[in-house]
Amino acid sequence: MSDTPKRISLLAATARGTGFRTSTIRTAPQQAEPRPDEYARGLADGQQMAEAAFDAERTAFQKLLANAQAFQSEAGPELSLLLRETVVRLVSQITDGIVIDEDLLNRQIARAVEIITEADEARQILLHPDDAALVGKSVGKLAVHSDPTLSRATIRIECSQGWIEHGVALGIERLREALHCEGMAA
Repeated sequence: MSDTPKRISLLAATARGTGFRTSTIRTAPQQAEPRPDEYARGLADGQQMAEAAFDAERTAFQKLLANAQAFQSEAGPELSLLLRETVVRLVSQITDGIVIDEDLLNRQIARAVEIITEADEARQILLHPDDAALVGKSVGKLAVHSDPTLSRATIRIECSQGWIEHGVALGIERLREALHCEGMAA
């Protein structure tokens, strides 16, 4: 059975005597069917246009996908964590080898004093008791006091507006924060 519908002329249907008669119904002139070669050419042109559009979209998609893959990290978070841990350990090893002496403490204090004197008049310097014994009762115009809660080589300068702390342990903590290593063990 054919999929094309069967055409029945209205005049032919009324001529059978089924009781329906036309009196003034005008029939429209039948349009000429397109020639098969024109239809085939139009179909081929449409297919070519669709294929060209598909190829252009596929090429654009492949370029986009390649660019997105170029931004992906091949190593993943494991390598990032390993690098952070390595940097922190190396810096810790370097700073663990530092001999804390009078010269080191005086340099650290001088740097801290420079920072605080720009903001406020310094009142006193707090150091670990072993460090305070190395530098004496004053540094410049600032009195030195012992604070056993501070770690070695940590300097706290207290002033009227608060305090500033400087030292190796704080530097390592800032390094950990910069490298996003909050949960890592030292």
